[in-house]
Amino acid sequence: MKLSSIPVVKLPLVDVSTDPLDLLVAGLALRMKQLARTSPKFIELVHERQFRIQIGTDLGVARQIIVNNGQIDTVAGDAEKADFILQFADSEQGVKTLMKGDPSAFMTGMQNGTIKMEGDFGLLVWFNKVAKLIPPKLPKPVQEKVKLVRSFIREKTGR
Repeated sequence: MKLSSIPVVKLPLVDVSTDPLDLLVAGLALRMKQLARTSPKFIELVHERQFRIQIGTDLGVARQIIVNNGQIDTVAGDAEKADFILQFADSEQGVKTLMKGDPSAFMTGMQNGTIKMEGDFGLLVWFNKVAKLIPPKLPKPVQEKVKLVRSFIREKTGR
């Protein structure tokens, strides 16, 4: 199933839509809020910093992650001018690129014109540092179970 086949609906109570990229960026912001309280490395990255990063698509989906002196917030749309804008051709490409977590994927997208970046490129470096802290550390017993599940899925699907 392609991500683009999912109907997009605005969920006003939580200020998020069902667009896959919007959901992903909102989830990233929630994880960053948690890290701002629990991770010394993350706290060091956001201490006494103020900026906005906007992640969106050419189709009009946009969400800003706001860093304000150690506090993390998020807002839908382009409420204020962002310090750095990362724009994908569509939500599916945005989700796949961000989930890949590979800086070379950004360069490839920029070269073929499907990813546009504007503003302070130092914030892209900052975002790449933060991306390494986003995945939670799993306890060893859980890691072993994940490996078992992945091998089971590979065996059943051939992927």
